[in-house]
Amino acid sequence: MSVLEKLRKTTSLSDLAILLGYKPKSLAYILYKFPGEQYIQFQIPKKNGGKRNIKAPTDRLKHLQRRLAGLLNGCFEEICIKSGHKRSLSHGFRKKHSIITNANKHKSKRHVFNVDLQDFFPSINFGRVRGFFIKNNYFDLNPKVATVIAQIACHDNELPQGSPCSPIISNLIGHLLDIRMVNLAKKAKCTYSRYADDITFSTNEKDFPKSIAIKMNENDNEWISGKVLKKEIKKAGFIINDKKTSMQYKTSRQITTGLVVNRKVNIKKEYYKHARSMCHALFQTDEFYISKHILTPTISDNNQIIETSSHENIEKSVNKSQNQEEIPGNINQLEGILSFIYHVKKKHDKRKYGAKHYVPTAIAKLYRELLFYKHFFSLNRPLVVCEGKTDIIYLKCALRQLRKEYREFIQKVENCFVFKIGFLNMSKNLKDVFQISEGTSGLAKLMGIYEDYMNPFKGQGKKYPVIILIDNDSGVEDIKKVCKTLDSKKTFSYFAENLYVIEIPLVNNNKETAIEDLFDKTTLNTKIDGKTFNRNARIDTKTEYGKFVFAEKVIKANQKDINFNGFKVIFDRFKSTINNYQQQIVK
Repeated sequence: MSVLEKLRKTTSLSDLAILLGYKPKSLAYILYKFPGEQYIQFQIPKKNGGKRNIKAPTDRLKHLQRRLAGLLNGCFEEICIKSGHKRSLSHGFRKKHSIITNANKHKSKRHVFNVDLQDFFPSINFGRVRGFFIKNNYFDLNPKVATVIAQIACHDNELPQGSPCSPIISNLIGHLLDIRMVNLAKKAKCTYSRYADDITFSTNEKDFPKSIAIKMNENDNEWISGKVLKKEIKKAGFIINDKKTSMQYKTSRQITTGLVVNRKVNIKKEYYKHARSMCHALFQTDEFYISKHILTPTISDNNQIIETSSHENIEKSVNKSQNQEEIPGNINQLEGILSFIYHVKKKHDKRKYGAKHYVPTAIAKLYRELLFYKHFFSLNRPLVVCEGKTDIIYLKCALRQLRKEYREFIQKVENCFVFKIGFLNMSKNLKDVFQISEGTSGLAKLMGIYEDYMNPFKGQGKKYPVIILIDNDSGVEDIKKVCKTLDSKKTFSYFAENLYVIEIPLVNNNKETAIEDLFDKTTLNTKIDGKTFNRNARIDTKTEYGKFVFAEKVIKANQKDINFNGFKVIFDRFKSTINNYQQQIVK
């Protein structure tokens, strides 16, 4: 049974609560009996002036709204398939959709016309939400259930900006608008898309259709929305903000949701120049300034309000002397800007390859430099780099159990563990930017470029060492080619700058030792669903399980009972390495 079918079968608060993973009494308590304010209200500046009201729910309500958002997202995707619209009409707040996918529909067009909807979220009130879930043919919900959904989602008789379920409900209600708009666009030979409250029509027709927009005066470029467009939008329950309509021709720069769409989807030149300027300042002085005007709250992947850089408003100067509206920036803001530029340009920038080595594009190089600065130069604690994610799980579990012996690495604060050493998460994004793979071959490549990528940084960095931890087996040959001094008998091998390599010592008279060999035989022989552990890359899934299952279901799940004494040799080597580096700094 599909998610939508399950929702349609609910007839009461109790049914809905169970579907959302709540006890009926708990859901009722949150909605009707929870003491105090359910929302924190504040204002943030809009990019074009004025204030935007943000209403962020408290944690208890936020968790409930996230559950509802997940349920409705599943319904929405199912409806999109059933409605027969193969191409996406709405690109906001959806997986695999973004301002990039939205802008991509309007590239290389003669005319690009942008329309903004006024008070998008606030215009969707309690009665409208409730009525939608009752009357919509796809939902057709019991009125009691529709009422509860509206009570979870709405505040002060509107969808609040800041709620995790406001985006999906606005998309569901806005889907009716999308159907009207795409039919209008089809008749007018236009392409249509919507990103939240931003609507775009584009066409290659010589004359732009008057049903969508008309020119106020032949001597200027002032356009207003056509009567048919206004009428259709009003029928769908929305109003056009006449102050934010714009027509752009192919002879000038065409912008859709902050991106240039003339020939290909791209970022504005000034955006990249300012990002590069901020990076240069950071690399030279360990600080940079960012304009208040480009800091606006946005909704993250998990629907939380976060502060990030507005990609439509970075035209403000990043030079403090020219703009007194600036404040000190932090590296996460700058990383967000560069990540955005990288992923936009990656769609059309061809990878450059030399005879032997990958040559990064300009933005890939700049992004790589920033990530290098963040992860390896500007450290606030020692960093450990492992061959894989499972190694990190082993080490963290071991430290939790051995915390009394290694207080310099871990601390327990109330019921939480605070690690005083960091572990590099070799994410998909990081591997793509550095063009490296996971494992020793990727680490060897990282070591090969380490010194070159440290050169641009002139600030007060490298306060802590970076430690690469590797197995003692035939798989480390790539690293031995780069690090000639590598020897497992040594406590550590210094490589360059602040980089060290530690090879796990041989144990039990073995010729080779992997990190899993530090566990006792009882742990290694643990069976999961009748299957045995195989640490190799290729396994027989019918009778064996691999490293990730071992790390999660054997080590992590039973960490309180596992003997981690074999890991002391690694932690002792960490201590020696860190002490050695501190002595070098003093010298």
